[in-house]
Amino acid sequence: MNISILTNRDLASYIALSRLVKELAGHRLAIFLSEKVGSKQQQLPQPLLNLAAFEKSLLEDGRPSFDDLATAAGCSIQGFSDLGGRVNSPEGLARIQASEPELIISLRFGLIIYDAVIALPKHGVINLHSGRLPDYRGVMATFRAMLNGESEIASTLHYIQDSGIDTGDIISTLAIPLARDKSYLLNVLNLYTGGCDQIIQAVAAIEAGQPLAAEPQQGAAGYFSFPDEAELQQFSALGYRLFERADASRVNSLNNTSHNTLHNQY
Repeated sequence: MNISILTNRDLASYIALSRLVKELAGHRLAIFLSEKVGSKQQQLPQPLLNLAAFEKSLLEDGRPSFDDLATAAGCSIQGFSDLGGRVNSPEGLARIQASEPELIISLRFGLIIYDAVIALPKHGVINLHSGRLPDYRGVMATFRAMLNGESEIASTLHYIQDSGIDTGDIISTLAIPLARDKSYLLNVLNLYTGGCDQIIQAVAAIEAGQPLAAEPQQGAAGYFSFPDEAELQQFSALGYRLFERADASRVNSLNNTSHNTLHNQY
């Protein structure tokens, strides 16, 4: 099956893509990268800039690059920076269309796609969101769950059916205990072991000719943007950290097995 992966140039995307390139090796992959999440005009608080710099340092510590992952997948990295991020422009649409996608997997992709892109793959567009839907739509859902005192964090696999943010029908939800003694960064990264399993199971079902059963989102929705200075201070006052220097040695030893309950709906 021709699978196009839309992802972002960040640490969690890298870890997930490393797994998917290996597990989806029997498929023809195309990889498209966004360079950031959010608008160019958005000025993030300094703690979030520090987190981004820390992630970047880990990506540049000598491990294989995004380009190396693409080479292993038999393709090359493509993006939309030269188009000013206009993924839905005629040129952006043509770029994705040239990969002849039968399925599009969105994973932390920083650009919003519109109907023309969504209509390309016959099996649709599925997105892995690092939060429980519809409770935590938007960015940094794990931060919000920690701030709200949740005992669990979750990843949700859902369809992208329109240009709404995290609004599509839910395929599966994976919940894991919040590790209160770990940083926000490690809690996010821990979601992607099971999250990749959600994607892999969905791909296997599609390949076997089994339609994915998906249910509309139920209940009140919450939408969140990046936290402001006051919310970051509240997070810190609760004893949480965005990251720790010790996380660098822990990233490569993330548990590769899932001890979680996958609530499949197919």
